[in-house]
Formats: sequence, structure tokens, C-alpha cells
Amino acid sequence: MSHKQRVVIMGGGYAGVLAALRLASQQVAEITLINARDTFVQRIRLHQQLAGQIPRQYALAKLLRGKNIHRICGTVTQFNPQQKLVSIQLGETQQDIAYDTLIYAAGSVINQAVVPGVRDHAFTLEAASVTQMAARLPQLAQQRGTLFVLGGGLTGIEAATELAETYPGLQITLLTRGMVGEGLSNKGRAYIRQTLAEFGITLIEQTGVQAVQANGVLTETGHLLEADACLWTGGFIPSPLARAAGVLVNAQGQIIIDETLRSVSHPDIFAAGDAGAFAPETGLKMRMACATAMPMGAVAADNAGALLTGKPLQPMNFAYMVQCISLGRRRGLLQFVNADDTPQEKIITGYAGAIAKEMICQYTVVALRLERLLPGSYIVPKGKVAHPALITQPQA
Repeated sequence: MSHKQRVVIMGGGYAGVLAALRLASQQVAEITLINARDTFVQRIRLHQQLAGQIPRQYALAKLLRGKNIHRICGTVTQFNPQQKLVSIQLGETQQDIAYDTLIYAAGSVINQAVVPGVRDHAFTLEAASVTQMAARLPQLAQQRGTLFVLGGGLTGIEAATELAETYPGLQITLLTRGMVGEGLSNKGRAYIRQTLAEFGITLIEQTGVQAVQANGVLTETGHLLEADACLWTGGFIPSPLARAAGVLVNAQGQIIIDETLRSVSHPDIFAAGDAGAFAPETGLKMRMACATAMPMGAVAADNAGALLTGKPLQPMNFAYMVQCISLGRRRGLLQFVNADDTPQEKIITGYAGAIAKEMICQYTVVALRLERLLPGSYIVPKGKVAHPALITQPQA
């Protein structure tokens, strides 16, 4: 071997940071972590920032300190799997980084292209948009303005309730194509509905959005619902880099991976977090979430290390346990789920639910710190996750 093996990790989110720390402790490769920011963004707290709170910031340099990890703050513009090069924009210059093994943890962004007008007329829970909206909301609330939160999933529920608690003068409507909290149990959905009602949030279900306009929302039935501002929370899409590079991806653009998280088309690439989706034949399905990004980051690091040292790669062995939802700072919902993420009827609500949610949010950072101090300390919840009805078919 003419050089020490080079591992490049694309993305400094939950999956990428955990993978970097875990692999660095194995001391089997030169590791480079590439991220567009020099801070670790807690996406699970962006709705709090939207409400004017200031979540604690974590510098990547501090999270990674003491480990032999080369960190680059720049934007990946493309990567070439044939030449094994990652191209990075650093201000006015571009740099190419060579790799032997790539851990692709590029994450996802809010899907703004699915409905016309979202990009031009709606805020989103992306960091830059959150800052802009947070600055506008106090005046809007003082004027008793109207805000439409578009999307009835967990992201929309958390944003709507956080804002309703912080700005009681704000007239908030939560609008969703389907049913609010569709993945929850009957008890869970009932508690969500009760909470929305107690906050004074208007709920509109079974209503699709045809377009977002400067003055409100045009529904698929042609009705204009006037609003002073709109917040779009309608799902996430992965980075387009993998598709552009010719790696096999699914319809959404996630890299298709086998049970060991290796790309089925490029075995020197591992994908973790929102950027990866299991091949149909594995029978595995994991949703885009912090709850799956960290386990996938750990497994990707372990298997990358095994690949470099000639050891057997291990299949993903993971089980869901809960879905946790914050409903402002004083209420929450902890929804217990089966291993495949289907809901049980057992829930924890109210202030106890809020405390449980906060503890889980804090644990994500604590887990990274522990992994740095005690290598291998992050434990993946074990169990086979199989949900064939949710498998997404691959697309070249």
C-alpha cells in the first residue's frame, strides 16, 4: 500500500459527525470531513429558532477536537466516482480532494420545487430562511397577522405549536393534504388535535396546495386562502450530487444501498442519513430523521473501517423505539412505536412529553461528545426494520 487509505466524509450533520468520530478512533485511515458550515446545525431545533429562541451553537472544531480529522469548510459542487475526486468550492477557489472510500452523508433540504411559488413566497425551516422569518414574526404577531403552516407532518406540527405558544396574537392555520400526524396512533393524533385547538390553531385537512402566492395559498380546488405569511414544511429531498455523479439513486435522489450501507453501484461509497435508501431486496426502510441518521452514521463508519482492514462488513441491525414531538416548550408527545416504526397506542403527553423530547434532543449532542471521549460508546438500537410497503423503487 503506497499511502494510508483516505476516507472523505461529505456532510457535517448527525450522520457525518458521528461517522467521522467513530472512524477516527479506529486509526485506519486519513479522514477528511467536508461541511458547508463550521458549526453543527441542530435541525431538530430550527423551529425553536424560528420562535426567537437561540439554541446553543456547537463549533465542529470543538466537537471533533483531539481527533485526527482534517476538516474543510466549503461547499461540495460535484464528485467523480470514476476518478474518486470530490470538488469543493472554497470562496473564489476550487479544490479537489481524492478519496479511497467515500461516506456520503450530504443530508437533505426542504423540497421547495414540488409546488409553484414556494421558493418565492414561502419561508422554510432552512437556516437562512429561519433567520429571516424569525425577524419578521414579532411585528406580524403584534398586528395579529395570519400565518399558514403548510404540511401536517411532525415538522409542521412542531413549528405551528412553537409559534402559537410564543406569539399568541398570531393567527395560525395548519393546512395539510392528508390527515394531521398520519404516522401516529389514534391516541397520538387525538392529543395533537386537542393541543392545536387549545392553542387556537385552525386545522384544515384533506386540502392540497396548488400554489403559494404573495397574498396566500391557492388550494387545488381553486380557493384562495389569504395569508400574511406562509411556512412550507412539505417534506425533504436529498442533495442532487449523487444523481449528477452517476451513482444509482431512487426517485428522490437517495443513493441505493445494501444492508451494509454500501452503494449497490459503487461499492467504495457508503451512504448514511437522509442521503441513503436501502435496496428493495433488503426489506429495510428508514425514514429521514435524526433518529436514523446517527445509527446509519455509526454503521457506515464501522463498515468503512472493516472494509479498509479486510474484516467482514455487518448488516444494518436497527429498531425504532419512539417518535417524539415538541408542542411548544411545555407540552410534548412521545409516541411509542414498533421496530418498523408503526405506532403503538402507548403515548406520553403534556409536560412529561416535553421533558422526554428535550432529553432526546440533548442526547444527540451528548452522544457525539461521548463518542469522542469513549470510542464506540454510541449503541445502535437493535432489531430488524422491515416495512416492504414503504420501499421506494430504484431509478438510474
